[in-house]
Amino acid sequence: MKPSDMDDPAPTPPRISPSTSPDDRTHPPTMPPPPQQPSQILLHLNPPRQPASSPNIRLEVASDPKNLASLKHLNSLLLPVNYRENFYKDILTNPTDAALSRVAFWDSGISIVGGIRARWDAPETPPEDAAKRGGTIYLMTICVLSPFRRLGVALALLEDLLQTAEAWGVDEVFAHVWQENEDALEWYRKRGFTVDEGIVEGYYRKLRPDGARVVRLRICTTTTTTVA
Repeated sequence: MKPSDMDDPAPTPPRISPSTSPDDRTHPPTMPPPPQQPSQILLHLNPPRQPASSPNIRLEVASDPKNLASLKHLNSLLLPVNYRENFYKDILTNPTDAALSRVAFWDSGISIVGGIRARWDAPETPPEDAAKRGGTIYLMTICVLSPFRRLGVALALLEDLLQTAEAWGVDEVFAHVWQENEDALEWYRKRGFTVDEGIVEGYYRKLRPDGARVVRLRICTTTTTTVA
């Protein structure tokens, strides 16, 4: 599906962060929530949290206007893609997108050092359990400033997303990775993701080769792997 959320849907190879996964498709229309009250699902994500396994890392919601502006600046610095305004606006206007978007701070710092953006895709058939959403979560972007890599920041952001996926009863979390980005593919493998055998040809318009590999993590039968 084209056009995409990006001004330039054909980025150069993502060398900034091995876990970068830019989306090359149209952001789908907002899906109606399941029968349960959305606030019952989202409330546990609203307060800032400090990952137990990473005491130096503090996560906050990206929907705070100041954090959102910082996330936009961070992405412009680190990602080889310019995302359209709706990519960020949806974090403010869509509670589901807000719940899946986080920024990371180091210690008591006031500047973000990393961020994550994902979206929820509703299932074709609602789950029998009305307290669960089902469906899938697509990990659109995850990146970390260079001095703070290999310190568990990306892992903390991913674990936060996976906790949400488990709470929502999501079937799987998946992402696209440039087919030549072996560092990114290995990063996901170490965290329990599997890599599809096939290649999505033509996913990146200007990259050569232009294909993407799909990485997936089943949530219903999988627990988070804590690899730093």
